[in-house]
Amino acid sequence: MKALCSLENTRTPTQGSAPGAGPTSFLFWDRSLLLNPFSLLFYPGIPTLATLYHLTSFTYSIIRPRSLVFALEMFRPLTSAIFLVINWIIFALSRLLYRIRGHDSRQIIRHRAFRHHPEPNIILEAPECGHSGSHLLPNHTCLDDGKIGKIPELRWRPPAHLDVKQYVLICEDLDAPIPFSIINHGLFFGIPPITTEAFPDDIEQDRNCAGRLTLAGWGFVPTMRGTPYIGAAAPLGHGVHRYVYTIIALNEPLHFDRPDKVTKRQVKKALTDKVIGWGQWTGHFERPWPR
Repeated sequence: MKALCSLENTRTPTQGSAPGAGPTSFLFWDRSLLLNPFSLLFYPGIPTLATLYHLTSFTYSIIRPRSLVFALEMFRPLTSAIFLVINWIIFALSRLLYRIRGHDSRQIIRHRAFRHHPEPNIILEAPECGHSGSHLLPNHTCLDDGKIGKIPELRWRPPAHLDVKQYVLICEDLDAPIPFSIINHGLFFGIPPITTEAFPDDIEQDRNCAGRLTLAGWGFVPTMRGTPYIGAAAPLGHGVHRYVYTIIALNEPLHFDRPDKVTKRQVKKALTDKVIGWGQWTGHFERPWPR
C-alpha cells in the first residue's frame, strides 16, 4: 500500500485543498444524495445556512476592532434565529421521513461475496463503548469538537484456523432517511493480517502521500465529505440510527489498477470468492437538540 506514495496527485483543482488543509468537503458528493434532496440538510459537510452562524462566531472571535463589535453583536441574534429556524426545518423533515430507515438488506454482508459465510465467525468489539448495541460516545459523533467524529477503538479476534491474508473494515449507517440507500461512514482495505485493532490515528489520512492512504498504510474510499471517515451524524428528529462496523477477513489481498480512484462498488465486487470470515459491532446515536 505504501507504493501509493509515489503516485502523482490526480485530484482536480476543485478537489484539492490548501497545503496542510483537509479536502474540500463541499465538492465530494455521494450518488445517494441525489435520491433525496432533503439529505442536503442532514449531513456534515453539506453547505446550509447554518454556516452563516459559525462564520459569524468565528469572525467575532478573531476580529475585535471596536468598530465591528457593536455590528457583530447586533448581527448575532439574527444568525441565531436563522440557525434555530434551520433546526426546526430539519426536525420537521426528519419526522416526515421517520419511517425511511432499516436498510439492512443493503449492508455489505448481503452482497453475494458473503453467500458462503452467512453467519459471523469473528468477534468484533469496541471496549470503550461496551457491547454491541451500545451508544457511541460523543467524541465518536458530530458532537465531537471537530464536528467530524472519531472512530471508536475496535478490536477483533478471528478463529485460530483462519488463514487471513488481508482485512477490510467498513462502517455503514443503516437508518439514513434516503430510500433504498445506506450512508458509508468509512471503508478501509489493505489492512495487514497481523492487525487486530483499529485506533482513530490509524485512519487519519496521510498528507505526505498523493494517493488515498491512512497513517497506518491502509487504503480507503472517501466518504461524502472526501475524508477517510466521518462519525455518526443522525439527522435531528430522525431518532436513533445504527452504525454498523464490519470487519471482513480475506483469503487473498485485494488488488486495484487505480487504488487512488477505487469506489465502494469496486471493493464489493473484488470481495467475491475472497471472504472467509466477518464480524460486526453496532453503535447507536440519536442527535440531541442543539444548545
